[in-house]
Amino acid sequence: MRYEPVLFDVSVQRDFFSPGGACYKPSALAAARNIRALFAWARKQRMRVISTVLRVRRDTIGPLADVPHCIEGTDGEKRIYGTVLRSAIDLGMRNVTDLPRNIFDRHQQVIFEMRGTDVFSHSRCERLLTEQDMDNFIVCGAGSAHSIVEGVIGLRSRGKKVVLADDAILDLDDPKADYAWLRMLAKGAVPMPTEDIIAGKEAIPAPRRDVQRREERLKKQ
Repeated sequence: MRYEPVLFDVSVQRDFFSPGGACYKPSALAAARNIRALFAWARKQRMRVISTVLRVRRDTIGPLADVPHCIEGTDGEKRIYGTVLRSAIDLGMRNVTDLPRNIFDRHQQVIFEMRGTDVFSHSRCERLLTEQDMDNFIVCGAGSAHSIVEGVIGLRSRGKKVVLADDAILDLDDPKADYAWLRMLAKGAVPMPTEDIIAGKEAIPAPRRDVQRREERLKKQ
C-alpha cells in the first residue's frame, strides 16, 4: 500500500492522548508519538488527510468511555499538538451532502466534527470517503471498539484497502476491543507498525497468529 495513501485519523484528542486528559493513561504516550510521526510524514509527502473530532454535548458523558470526555468547549476536546496541518479546513458538524469543489486542491487536511462514532453516518464525511478517488487508507486514533472498527468495516465494505497503524490506535480499555480487532482483521484490514508504514514497506495480509492471539485472549475471559 504505497500508492497515494490517505491518512485517516479518528479522535486524536487531548482527553485520550495528552497527560491530564479525562481518559489518558501513560500507555497513550507512545501512541501519540506515533500519530505525530504519521502526521509529519503526511505533511512532508503532501498526503491527503481526513480527520474526525468528537464533540460531546455538555450534558452527556460521551460514547467512548464511562467518564465525560471530549466535551465541547473544553481543552480535552482539542486535537493534540502536531495533528492540524497548515492547509486544514474544518467543515464542522453540519450533516449535509454538499462538499467544496476540488477540496483537496486547496486543502491537505479535511476535518469533520461529530456527535457520535460512526463516520459513515456523517453525510459529508461519507461522500468524501467514498466518492473521491481514494482507495488506500492508513488508520489511527482512539476507540477501536467503536469509531475505528465502524470506519474500517465501512471502508472495507466499499472495496477500500486499509492499513491499521496498530501502535497508533487506542483501545481505551473497552471490553469489546478484541472482538473489534478480530472483525477488522477478518475483513482484510492489515496491521502494521508506524515505523514500517513510514518506511514504505508493503502491506501484507495479517498473519494468522495475530488472529489466534486475540482468539486465545477472548477464550480466557
